[in-house]
Amino acid sequence: MGTILRTVFFLIFCITRVSAVDTFPEKFALGRIDGHVTLSCDTAKPHVTWKHDSEDVEPSDLAELKDKQLILHNFEEDQMGNYTCWSEGELLDYTYILLDESWKFIDSVLSCTAETFNCTFNISCRMDQAGFNVFRLRNKRDDSGWVQRSEDGFFYLTHSTNPYAEEAKQLEVIGEAVSSSDRYFNISHNFYLRDIIKPASPQINMSKKSITVRPPASWAKPESYYPLEHEIQCRKRDDGKEVSCDLNGTMKVPDGMSHVRGRCRDLLLLSQWSDWTPWQNVRKGRKKKQKAKNGKKQH
Repeated sequence: MGTILRTVFFLIFCITRVSAVDTFPEKFALGRIDGHVTLSCDTAKPHVTWKHDSEDVEPSDLAELKDKQLILHNFEEDQMGNYTCWSEGELLDYTYILLDESWKFIDSVLSCTAETFNCTFNISCRMDQAGFNVFRLRNKRDDSGWVQRSEDGFFYLTHSTNPYAEEAKQLEVIGEAVSSSDRYFNISHNFYLRDIIKPASPQINMSKKSITVRPPASWAKPESYYPLEHEIQCRKRDDGKEVSCDLNGTMKVPDGMSHVRGRCRDLLLLSQWSDWTPWQNVRKGRKKKQKAKNGKKQH
């Protein structure tokens, strides 16, 4: 039954042009304006005919039929779409032609970060471009498969980087995109893992006016080998102004502060700063203590 369903799907896709591409065709070729596109029919049969969408392809100056190949010359936008090859009324193969616009784009449409050097954590990437609706990425260096975008908007790529050895070869992330108007582009982003490190937010705990700052749970260990630099910010109680909070090694929040938050970065690489932690109330512990006292008085 599964084989029959797959065959039916293949026939529907091949015979009917997809008016809006919402996925990557299983088999596609790329054309550039005024260029040449060669399609091959994967069959053992000696003679085939071709259709573009539902129209027969006849030999001309722009369409050359050669054995089981179709060669399109001086490619134009109206030649995009689905091409099928036939023999004696039997559908044999198909190729979807997309217009290649890769030359228009630079790697700024693709960005990646990593929370840690540890290869048990994925690289997080974003890729977006107006006018394109389907994207996919892969880690070419490690010969990984294609990854689709997650619901949170990120692509999560695995990698095999050894956190305790010098990186000998850059990661190469390949991105592809297609649009509902049959356009396509691909892009390549090369980097060392150390260049994209952005730690997760540190773990901050408050006890009365004392603050404890620990590395994020995802950070590589041992901490002595991967030291972090922390920045603490305070909010003044009287006017709500946010200021840098120098704890002078005491880990005591200065008087007059109502809230604190923190962030961190790799101390040796001076990596990207992590996101700030949520604001924490300096007086939180004191309030709980006061409530406990009030409760005892009522008894």
